[in-house]
Amino acid sequence: MTHAIRQPAAIAGALLLLLYTLTVCAVAVAFPEANWDMIAYVAGILEQPGTDAAGLHAQTYDVVRQKLSDGEFLVLTEDRPYRIRQFTDPDAFQSMLGFYRVKLLYLEAAQALSGWLGPVDALRAVSALSAAALGGLTLLWLVDQRSLAYAPLAVIVLVLSGFGWVARVATPDLFSAVFLVAGLLLYASGRDLGAAALLVLAVLARPDHLALVGVLMVMSIVFRPVSWGAVGAFVAGLVAYLLISRAGGHPGWWIQFYFTDVEYVPTLEGFDPPFSIVTYAVALVRTVVRALVEQQWPAVLLLMVFLLALMLRRNFTFKRAEAIVLFTVLVTIPAKFIILPLYEGRFYFAYLVVFGLILIGAFARQTGPIFASEHAPGLRSAS
Repeated sequence: MTHAIRQPAAIAGALLLLLYTLTVCAVAVAFPEANWDMIAYVAGILEQPGTDAAGLHAQTYDVVRQKLSDGEFLVLTEDRPYRIRQFTDPDAFQSMLGFYRVKLLYLEAAQALSGWLGPVDALRAVSALSAAALGGLTLLWLVDQRSLAYAPLAVIVLVLSGFGWVARVATPDLFSAVFLVAGLLLYASGRDLGAAALLVLAVLARPDHLALVGVLMVMSIVFRPVSWGAVGAFVAGLVAYLLISRAGGHPGWWIQFYFTDVEYVPTLEGFDPPFSIVTYAVALVRTVVRALVEQQWPAVLLLMVFLLALMLRRNFTFKRAEAIVLFTVLVTIPAKFIILPLYEGRFYFAYLVVFGLILIGAFARQTGPIFASEHAPGLRSAS
């Protein structure tokens, strides 16, 4: 009887999640967004030892021009003074690439596909494949938690977290999210070693995820027993971060902060602004306001925190590893925002997805079949 009630809901939930994932993948392929960062990542794919700035600049913009409409190319090259300078000054463009070379694993994945697809299509293929992987990962988590019937809630989490949009842009956010989400869900399931390997890959794809790995390590130490997988992931990630940043020519934290949150300077050549606490504070406040006014991720985060509080009030329980992951996410988001304020939701996408999926798993585990009735205790106990 229980099987008869649960199976149709589980099948319907799985089909809904698969349909939504396929839709996002199709849109990512058919209607990709032309963002400026894509140009820099194309240069990262094309760059070879000894390549001169002028040659790389000309080759990069020629490759991009062939894949974009006239209108899209105009926007990316003539829309504002910064983009005009990058389009007309090879040395200024070259000075920016240190921001992008550090996404090592993302560039390696795109470069592996570029031989068949070309650099632009390779970047877009990585986004589409990452969307498929994240959808499949969500499905596997729901199966593992015996909560396929709650797949519509997972779809809602993905929609609110910005899954559709982040799949359309050529950035490492979704690619790194696959490793981060998989790693944290494995950790929540008690599989520390697999989690550690995946979290290191997330750092290699997007180095700022090191902040989350560090918080996870601290949380495991505080709440005991110590997760040596988390410790190993942080140490390995830190070493990789330092080596990649140095080899890639990353300009450093304050220059990254100034460029991102204060002013898009046209070139980093000779650019070395003195640190200013006033400049930092003003930029932090401005970014907070911009996130609240222009983005929905703060509201999604508040909603999830409210649901967590409501579940705790209703005596829902979480496994120790699940609680550590939830607290890690709650600490990491403001910590990252304070260190380097970034207002766009794509930077917090993976964290929101993990938070939502763990809530769904705990809710499903303790409420039983989605269609069980209060007047049919036998059905609830059978689950």
